[in-house]
Amino acid sequence: MRIALLHEHPTWSVDLIRRAADREFDLAPIDITTFDLMSIDPDQGFDVWVNRINAMPSAGRPPSVVAAAGHLLASLEMQGHTVINGSLTHRIGGSKAAQAALFERLGLGTPRTIAIYQASGAVAAAEQVGFPVLTKPNVGGSGAGIVQHDSVKELQASIAAEHVDLGIDGTGVVQPVIDSADGMIYRVEMLGDELFYGTKQRLQAGTYNYCAADGCAIEPDAEVIQLFTPALAIVESAARVMRATNTRVGGVEYLIDASNGHPSFFDFNPYSNFVTGFEEQLGFNPIDRYLDFIFTPSGGSPAF
Repeated sequence: MRIALLHEHPTWSVDLIRRAADREFDLAPIDITTFDLMSIDPDQGFDVWVNRINAMPSAGRPPSVVAAAGHLLASLEMQGHTVINGSLTHRIGGSKAAQAALFERLGLGTPRTIAIYQASGAVAAAEQVGFPVLTKPNVGGSGAGIVQHDSVKELQASIAAEHVDLGIDGTGVVQPVIDSADGMIYRVEMLGDELFYGTKQRLQAGTYNYCAADGCAIEPDAEVIQLFTPALAIVESAARVMRATNTRVGGVEYLIDASNGHPSFFDFNPYSNFVTGFEEQLGFNPIDRYLDFIFTPSGGSPAF
């Protein structure tokens, strides 16, 4: 089987690509940030195209990569090619508003979310959801542009100072602040309907940048990240999200809402978040299982 791996981050897929070569898998990495999309020949003989492009741009990467990836994935699908984590996955993964609608449709706990397309709309939205609120770019990553506002006066001052960030496409969301019952943020990664792994890490005041391993915004002596086994109900909820978005490799994030003790889902990540440095920090390396899933899935069932 010949697989094309679409990626864009300079380091996040390095170990994966190296391990695939060690195991002599026919994996062809395609970095779309340095590649002319018009020159990607869809008839290069790939059996599967795997999308591992972050749908939420983070610092240091061109924001146009999000739109470019969406166009490429849709084009491949229109030409009849098999794509793991295709255009629907990418589109939902790149919209906090769409994710909130998805969680709500599936009956999962999620913060009330109102989408805005101009900063001035944040005031009316905040009054509906109730202070304190967070304003977020609808398309954003690594916590960029997220700001808490505790009152109308504070929010109005932020708007006047142009501190309400609407991100790369001029859209944003307003959500109430959800207090955590245990001070932890949870991430559950899936391969199809099956649990891949779960991680948890402690929430920190003043930051919204949480990630799977490298690049985490952490205090020097803080406990960074731990593996954990999520409850069956959480795994089943994550599997429903995967099915609803046509996602084969991905995950969800949630915290435990202090007001009711139930999970509050707030993020859908349309690819596995393991990155360089994962094994050093956790003593666990998910890469081989990921490769087995996309190349030689168990039970003879294809990963796509």
